[in-house]
Amino acid sequence: MATNDKKKLNELLAFGRALRKIRKVNQLTQDELSLYSRVDRSYISELENGEKAPSLLTIISLANALHIKPSVLIENFEMELKE
Repeated sequence: MATNDKKKLNELLAFGRALRKIRKVNQLTQDELSLYSRVDRSYISELENGEKAPSLLTIISLANALHIKPSVLIENFEMELKE
């Protein structure tokens, strides 16, 4: 795997961990987050598993459903990326 591919995979996994942690802190299931964010549950699963990259609009929808600013989600992603 090329260095850029490893970096991208690491970033996707870090975003997924951040999203999952915030969702669980809010005591939401993927189904509930899907309902509140209007993002398909299977897509949320793919995000949390590092299989997909979210668009800006998806990040905004998820953050709104989690009652946080999009920047908080990105800050959590950055913290996960450092670990």
